[in-house]
Amino acid sequence: MDKINEYLGGRILKKADLKIDELNYLLENGGCLVPATFKKRNKLYCRRCLMEIVKLPIKSQYCRACINLGKIEVNDELIITPTNVKFPSQSNYLTWHGQLTVNQEKGVRELLKAFQNHQDHLVWAVTGAGKTEMIFPLLEQVLIQQKRVAICSPRVDVCIELYPRIQQVFPQTSVGLFHGKSDQKYYLAQISLMTVHQLVRFERAFDVLIIDEVDSYPLAGNNMLYKAIKKAKKDNGIIIYLSATPPQKLLQAVKRKKVTLTKLYQRFHGHPLPEPHCHLLIEKLEFLGINPKLRLRLNRLIRNHERFMLFFPQIPIMKSFAKKLKKLYPELSFVDVSSKDEQRLKKVQLFREQQVQAILTTTILERGVTFKKITVIVLEAQAKEFTKTTLIQIAGRAGRGVDSFDDEVHFYYRFYNRQIKQACQEISYLNRQAVKK
Repeated sequence: MDKINEYLGGRILKKADLKIDELNYLLENGGCLVPATFKKRNKLYCRRCLMEIVKLPIKSQYCRACINLGKIEVNDELIITPTNVKFPSQSNYLTWHGQLTVNQEKGVRELLKAFQNHQDHLVWAVTGAGKTEMIFPLLEQVLIQQKRVAICSPRVDVCIELYPRIQQVFPQTSVGLFHGKSDQKYYLAQISLMTVHQLVRFERAFDVLIIDEVDSYPLAGNNMLYKAIKKAKKDNGIIIYLSATPPQKLLQAVKRKKVTLTKLYQRFHGHPLPEPHCHLLIEKLEFLGINPKLRLRLNRLIRNHERFMLFFPQIPIMKSFAKKLKKLYPELSFVDVSSKDEQRLKKVQLFREQQVQAILTTTILERGVTFKKITVIVLEAQAKEFTKTTLIQIAGRAGRGVDSFDDEVHFYYRFYNRQIKQACQEISYLNRQAVKK
């Protein structure tokens, strides 16, 4: 039973995948054997992902909704593994010597109150407000009570960036990082960092679920993932939502008092959000290779050895621009990344370590990553891929450091539209609110 630690903690496993001694051990210690499907209003549903199983013209029916996590056939049996796990007490839990702002301290008090009252809670905070530091005291209380927490994000990049930070401040705690591209196998950790997709594998597993970037693709509008979040928490557990741009559905839950709220209008360093500079391009982006108006900006950045991010609405546009950039600026070191790039994580790390001057990206890096002393540039900002929320999140990549709060943000577009206008207006509004506070 060498692999038993990979099964514990509210995991949903196929009975057929287990050895007989592993199955017996799990059942003897509180595991529960259940059918792989259930019926509701004459419809058949998958027990793992809770989605309807649409009948196919084949002999052996299976769930297509969660097929990427392993095939579940209608006649399978599943085991829900034990969740009554006691974690060891520690001599010291939180090792962090930072200082919270007055606003952050208020937010921490509200988070701890929500935890005490078993109440779901939303932290609505501008990008760079220090949401991660705010959850440290909450995590400490969870650990002290020997409970279990999962910190989840729709984006792999966010989980990877957060993992070493959590390890550093909770050095005596078991911290696991689990996502589809990870080499690390699942094991029972007291703090788990994972993509939201991984929650489909769990049932009544976590005392506290912290969902970062709740409005982000692929979570936004994904019914299966929202069901997975609800299913993965224990009956008396809570969900903490973190977002700079929360979805309307969540704000409605706040109005109905089903979710309590913390609002932070100000970044942790006290400086305003960088407000975008808007530039109309009369000619196309590729005019004369690269539009001369944009080239003026690039010339200055490259000459001064300043680091920058270029955001594109689509991969082909980015790839085409990368070729022109390489031809016109052979001395410039840069990488380009997208959701389809298998080397994305390595390339992002190169930029983070300042081994390249620039990074070209799609909206995959619109949120959850922190770089300091950078200029952020959005190209074709009028494109449908750049929604108001996306533009706000992209602008939020700039000005995140105490020593680089005045990083610049530039929107280049062929025509000025509603999404650009609303993004600029909202950033300006948030800055005005921060001054009032």
